[in-house]
This record gives sequence, C-alpha cells and structure tokens, in this order.
Amino acid sequence: MHSIILALILISVGIPGIWLMSKFTAADLFDKPDNKLSKQALFFIIALQTMVIVSLAVAAGIYFGSKIGVTDPFLEGLSRGTLDLINLIQQVGIGTVAGIICAMVWVVSYYAFIRPRIDTVSVQATEQVRQQLGLAVRITSGGINEEILFRWGLLSFTMWGVLKLTASETAAFWISIFTTGILFGLAHLPGHLEKGCIPSPLLIASMILGNLWVSIICGYLFWQYGIIAAILVHMLFHIIWYLLEHKLKSR
Repeated sequence: MHSIILALILISVGIPGIWLMSKFTAADLFDKPDNKLSKQALFFIIALQTMVIVSLAVAAGIYFGSKIGVTDPFLEGLSRGTLDLINLIQQVGIGTVAGIICAMVWVVSYYAFIRPRIDTVSVQATEQVRQQLGLAVRITSGGINEEILFRWGLLSFTMWGVLKLTASETAAFWISIFTTGILFGLAHLPGHLEKGCIPSPLLIASMILGNLWVSIICGYLFWQYGIIAAILVHMLFHIIWYLLEHKLKSR
C-alpha cells in the first residue's frame, strides 16, 4: 500500500510541470502550418502522454529502486505515515548548497567560455527558448519532472541493470550516471534544433556537458540523500540562471 501512496505523492508533485509544459507545447504546436487540431485537443493529448510517461518513471523508480536500495527516506517515510524531518532538513541543506554551486559553475563556464564561441544564431535561439519557457515551466517541468524521469526512474533502472554485470554499487552508479546524463543532454537537442540552432560540434558538446554536469550533481545527491535534494538542485539551477541572465540582459 505504501508504494501506491509514494507513487501518488510523486505524480502529484509532477502535475504542475505537466500542466504548464503541456500548455506551452500545445500553444507552440497550434501555430504550426500543418496542425489540424484545436489548442484544447493538443493540450489534452500532450498532458495525457506526459502523465503516462511520468507515471511509468515513478513506477520504475519505486520498483527498481527497492531492488538496489535507492529511494527517498523522507517520502518513503511519508508514504508510511511518518515524518523524517531530520532527513528532510539534511536534503534541503545539501540540496541548497549543491544547487548554488552547480548553477554558478555552469553560468560562469557558459558566459566566460562557451557562449562567446557558439554562433550567434544558436545563442539567440537557445536564449529565446529559455525566455519563452519562463521560470515557472523551467522549475516545475525541468526541476521536478526531469528529476522524476531521469533520476528517479531512468537512473534507478540503469543502476539495476548495471548491477547485474558488476557487484560494485559505486561503479554501477558512475556508469549509470554518465550514461543517463549523456542521454539527458541529447534529449534537449531536438527541441533546440527545431527552434533554429545550428548543430555545430561545440553546441552539441556544450548541451551534453551542461546537462551531464547537472546530472552528476543531481544523481549523486539522489543516490546518497534522496530525490528531494536532487529536485532542489535542479530548481535552483534554473532560478539562479534565470536571474543572472535577466540581470545581464538589463545592462
């Protein structure tokens, strides 16, 4: 029974991101010349599809996580009717510190080394995508749902599979986090190319490296502390980048 409650908690946490991203995507697809569906129909289809994917990731994380001993102590306790406030405080504390470090390292790297070397068309396209998404979509769909999909679900499944080949949990984690982190980066590529980015080696490398960096930090915290810490890191990553980007543009 507690597994069902845990699943409902995680799915409920993901609903705002599903709603907001579905609205954004439906509005974007509605303006396509070959679209024949209403905005409401597009929203329903996208939201339903995303809900199914998130639910499958939640189920996978619960099932495979239990096989390898990876879960979230606070949410696990909550599903059983107890409050592990010490773990929650620990996750919030480590997640806050790691989130600030994660964001600042990437922002400095991006503006100092990466952005000046990427073509202007791609820079403008990627920045336009971020502006169009807005902060709310980025922290709910990106910060919450991407962690449920890629860390809670996919990382747990991949670690379970790798542990069939090696007895070392540490080796399984690092193999899994690099594999899923690269996939996480590549998953962002089609949307940016569709918006006009030029697929140069540097653009692709920066997209993979940036998302791999986030994956390593979030994945490690999920493995060692819980999914709440990973979500907090990812949310702070988007919040800090959003604020700094707007500050730089206002100059």
